Amino acid sequence: MSRNKIEMSSYIFDRIHASALAQDPHYLADQNKRWLARKDEADLSLMTNAAIEVLTLGAKTLAISIKNGDDIYFCFSGLAVPDQLPVNLDEMEPTPGLFACAVYCAELQALGTASQARDTLEQQYLGQVGYTGHELTEIAPLFPKLYFVKVSAGVNAPYLDKLERVAGAYIAAGYPGHPLEVDSRLRLRLLTLFEAGADTIPFGLPLQGLLSYSWPSLFLDLYRCLEQLYTALKLKGLVERIPHKGSLAELAYLLEEELSWRPKEQDALASILALSSDDTRSKILSAFKFDVAELTEYSSSRCAKSIYKLRNSHVHFRPAMKAEPKPSDQWNEIVMAMCDAVDDVYEALGVEFLKDRPGLPSAV
Repeated sequence: MSRNKIEMSSYIFDRIHASALAQDPHYLADQNKRWLARKDEADLSLMTNAAIEVLTLGAKTLAISIKNGDDIYFCFSGLAVPDQLPVNLDEMEPTPGLFACAVYCAELQALGTASQARDTLEQQYLGQVGYTGHELTEIAPLFPKLYFVKVSAGVNAPYLDKLERVAGAYIAAGYPGHPLEVDSRLRLRLLTLFEAGADTIPFGLPLQGLLSYSWPSLFLDLYRCLEQLYTALKLKGLVERIPHKGSLAELAYLLEEELSWRPKEQDALASILALSSDDTRSKILSAFKFDVAELTEYSSSRCAKSIYKLRNSHVHFRPAMKAEPKPSDQWNEIVMAMCDAVDDVYEALGVEFLKDRPGLPSAV
């Protein structure tokens, strides 16, 4: 959908006036026409025609995708810049077109003071001799800091198609060690989950958890990823016997909506964890302080019991389910094990659960 460049320019400069007026009631906002000086025709075309998606992550935190032909860009604000960017992303300097797209489509507010606005705007506008637009270097400092990256040329990595995945990878790569004490191994594990995890993982959940201020919230969001698949194995058996068009996920919705049916959670968790690798189940048990060296098998039921007990202690608020405090080093181990479980289970069941399937032929 094409955007109006005049409207976009008006928005940018109106926000600068609004910020100045909010800080100084005596500031006088004029009606003179101003715009960003263009870089070239290609950048102007991007400004008005690129496909934009905005993902709001917090009051002052956001991620934006900007797609223009074969070129894909991402913009981040309010987030730590990683020392090393996620794979296939390259840092780039903003252009007027990219900056205008981000500010206009995300409806960003300016931060400049009245003094900055006067210095920047008073002597530059249409009608002044030699005015050809404001340079981006003059306008960008009056708005929240925006950081731009571009997808490397010729790359077609699946994770780059979903803004939630790119945002998660970017945050994991630059996670500053607070508010959660995420260690280097977990940071790398989370980065790998976003970059290389199964396409069917609901990445909005681990992204939400990564933005959390508590370990239980991150754990619960990963738990919810597994919870989505609790009905998968029973429904696989069911549709071998009855015709059903559509996905197993749709059938699960209908059964719960119409019949209030759902499997017992701990048993269902054990059934899907049985599809994970021995290494994953070993990590789960180790994270919950089992001595895995003494175990002859890594029971999915034992894994499920530990995970489900921890889940209940943070979901319910009953005396018998009071959550026990855990140190950050144990939380790091638990969350890494949960990432492995999510990877394994979605690799085994995700596509089959979420994809449409043909119905079986009716009996004659």
